[in-house]
Amino acid sequence: MGLCVLQNTLLEFKKVVNAKEQVVAGTMHYITLEATDGGKRKVYEVKIWVKPWENFKELTEFKYLGDAAAASGSDT
Repeated sequence: MGLCVLQNTLLEFKKVVNAKEQVVAGTMHYITLEATDGGKRKVYEVKIWVKPWENFKELTEFKYLGDAAAASGSDT
């Protein structure tokens, strides 16, 4: 699993919940993901702007959406 440190918070990536992309001057990727923060499962929305011909990648938004629903069964 991937780890991310965000403003003194250690997040552990669990899974991608949803993803879509929009072609602009490059591609804007919209990703909804689930991560744990201190053992609590939370959902975040991430926007990443990519222009591969310029070797350009920018995280334009990382937004907390809320707590994840209680998991039924094991993580995959």
